[in-house]
Amino acid sequence: MFPDRRGHGATFFRHARLNQLGVPVLVGIYGTNPAGGGYHSISPTVLFAHKDANFAVGGAGIVGGMSPKGGFDIEGANDIIEASRASRAAPPGRVEIHYDETGFIRQVYETDEAVLDGIRECMRELPAYRPEFFRVADPAEPALPGEEIRLIVPPDPQATFTVEQVIARLVDGSEHLEFRPGYGPELYCGLVKVDGFLIGVVANRGGFLGQDYPEYTDTPGVGGKLYRQGLIKVNEFVTLCGRDRIPLVWFQDASGIDVGDEAEKAELLGLGQALIYSIQGSDLPMVCVVLRRAHGAAHYVLGGPPAGDNNAFTLGTPVTQVQVMHGETAAVAAFSRRLVKEHEAERDLQPVLDRMNELVRLYEETSDPIYAAVRGFVDEVVRFEDIRRYLVAFANAVYQNPRSMCPPHQMLTPRVIRG
Repeated sequence: MFPDRRGHGATFFRHARLNQLGVPVLVGIYGTNPAGGGYHSISPTVLFAHKDANFAVGGAGIVGGMSPKGGFDIEGANDIIEASRASRAAPPGRVEIHYDETGFIRQVYETDEAVLDGIRECMRELPAYRPEFFRVADPAEPALPGEEIRLIVPPDPQATFTVEQVIARLVDGSEHLEFRPGYGPELYCGLVKVDGFLIGVVANRGGFLGQDYPEYTDTPGVGGKLYRQGLIKVNEFVTLCGRDRIPLVWFQDASGIDVGDEAEKAELLGLGQALIYSIQGSDLPMVCVVLRRAHGAAHYVLGGPPAGDNNAFTLGTPVTQVQVMHGETAAVAAFSRRLVKEHEAERDLQPVLDRMNELVRLYEETSDPIYAAVRGFVDEVVRFEDIRRYLVAFANAVYQNPRSMCPPHQMLTPRVIRG
């Protein structure tokens, strides 16, 4: 018989609610725990298990009866007997599955008492958690030296670089797990580890994006700009990270968002605001690193401080440029109509050109890293090789008594990436 409306399953959603409130739930798993017992085992935050324990969607008896035929006969009975024997010899969800394969179990113990000792040891870390409580791996230095980043990111904003090479010099083991590769190629999204903690990364890519991208126009796309697919992808990634409580780091080298009638038909204006909505709704702590360019609305929607209160701090580098737009773009926007009028009146264009060049110089003078720091556009200008130190400090701070948490075995983002 099915339990009543608020019966057996209430524990599962209450465990989820406690995690969302930042309250960890610990469980010691013994014996056989099929069906509802499996959810009692998997719904807490941290799982400790006896070596002979098992927990699964269905136990040995359930697995043996999963093909109903409308009744029972001798042949069916023999099938049940064989299936039950096989399942009891190696029950579903045993330790070698959920410790060695899925990694759901934090630790396995030889005796009943040792399981309790493991829970007691974990309790000593609460409520001020030791780093081990949230680490998904042992801390590791990047496999590639951070000093090389200054050789990778050129000061010339027109020159391109591979942002994955920058990320590889900042994260543990130089490893990353990319989200939706090939879709929205102007933006990188993925999971990394920093000092053993799980972090989400969003970064601009540079260079030529292909003759057929973006798909809504005949004009080939270039890196640094944001297009429809990229904005959709980042919206999805931020939403997933918000669900899984994975803090985010943004690496900006953004020249702007695509413009024109085709871009408007592709809903880029709405998608940009959708990303601001997603960021705000995620309630995640975030860091923005302006590797080079941070232009206009692209700076806002890519985790920049002007368009959200999730930003913990923003870093600039020796080649950072924070502008509403490029100086020459601003000059054209400001003086194009004046040029037309002067041309139609057959007057000298040089005075207008002089004012345009003066505006370009003003933009150059007010977009360098020092100006950005003085005006508070960035919180600090750091050397490229020092960026990791700030990321390590951010990760450790974020995972110290977080307001909300998602157990790693209940996260969705890594599973979406792996497929």
